[in-house]
Amino acid sequence: MSKQRYKRIQAGRLVREVLWTPVYPSDKPAQRAAKSRCTSAARRRVNLRCAWQKLMMSLAANFGGRDLHVVLTYDDEHLPSDAAGARKIVRRFISQLRAHRAARGDELRYVYNVEGRHGDRRLHHHMVLNAAGGDLEAIKSLWACGDVHIERIDAYGYAQLAQYLTKEAREDGAPVGARSWIPSKNLRKPESPPAEWVPEGVQLSPPANAHILERESQENEFGRYQYVMYLLPELPLDRKARPAPKRRIS
Repeated sequence: MSKQRYKRIQAGRLVREVLWTPVYPSDKPAQRAAKSRCTSAARRRVNLRCAWQKLMMSLAANFGGRDLHVVLTYDDEHLPSDAAGARKIVRRFISQLRAHRAARGDELRYVYNVEGRHGDRRLHHHMVLNAAGGDLEAIKSLWACGDVHIERIDAYGYAQLAQYLTKEAREDGAPVGARSWIPSKNLRKPESPPAEWVPEGVQLSPPANAHILERESQENEFGRYQYVMYLLPELPLDRKARPAPKRRIS
């Protein structure tokens, strides 16, 4: 019996599943051409080429709806002359915040960037932080260089947030996949086990309580491809990335 390839990638609550018909060495030219179109579509979903897609998965693996999107601005007195100077200042802020949390037994996880080519064209930072025991006032007090704007992350907007944090790099024509943000070293990586072989009749079947974000499929005479991206429901008072549940395909 023919089989399909199945790949699952999980980043916290965010799950991406791909199912496709592979090319076999014994396939005839017409079969090979048709199956190759399915394989190519699947590969585009498995191998994230764009920087914002990689950031999206990293954000989903490490941050939830209760975590923080922080914007750090500079007043005239503290405005650095260039991005290198801004990075030095924000690294000092991170060091102080890490020490503050360590004294309370709390972890610090973050992603930040340096921007300054849109709006009023002043240097500023976007930072995503894990929330820890209501230290919002500490965050504000430790940043003495300007204003601090804090909002909770919308867990349904990982893609939008990732695109927003990488917008200037894209506008500047940065190479596809080039990282324009600085992550902390303790970030968790998405779970991405090797692709599996599954029976030909298997279909992707997300959990009934999942929130579907994207779905795509194509089928031809000799093969097919299916893709779905969805969010698992968030458990109350559970802010850790849950382990991947058993495969739900049917």
